[in-house]
Amino acid sequence: MAPRYEEDALQRLATLIIRRRTELKLNKVDVARATGMQVNTYSKVEDAEPVRATTYTRIEPVLGWASGSCLDILGGAKQATLLEESVDRAAISPITPEDLAEDVGAVVQDAAVSISDTLTAAEIRELKRRVVSEVLERWEKRGIDHN
Repeated sequence: MAPRYEEDALQRLATLIIRRRTELKLNKVDVARATGMQVNTYSKVEDAEPVRATTYTRIEPVLGWASGSCLDILGGAKQATLLEESVDRAAISPITPEDLAEDVGAVVQDAAVSISDTLTAAEIRELKRRVVSEVLERWEKRGIDHN
């Protein structure tokens, strides 16, 4: 029996799988054959229907995803971890500039709260805004796309 997952998590996974399959110029039948499963079973995944965890593990290598990526996405991850095409097939975890900026802002806010008894909430928010703004400016100067 397939475990229960939130509908939005199943839909997010289905969307990412369809996007990746399309990037690889594969159709549903190609992926189903490569995984050794029936097309109707694979179609359930793309239709955001729950399947057994072992079904997800059979799809990951065909899409070039690291083992456990599907379950990570069902658990809340925004993207799969891709395997780099090389002899060693190294794992690459994508980090978006927006995620990094959000993390930097949160760290600055947490640090300001923990080291100062005199900063107001407005001052902490302004400090956070300025740090994130400066990071994004520096990325722009280096040619790092953050949009």
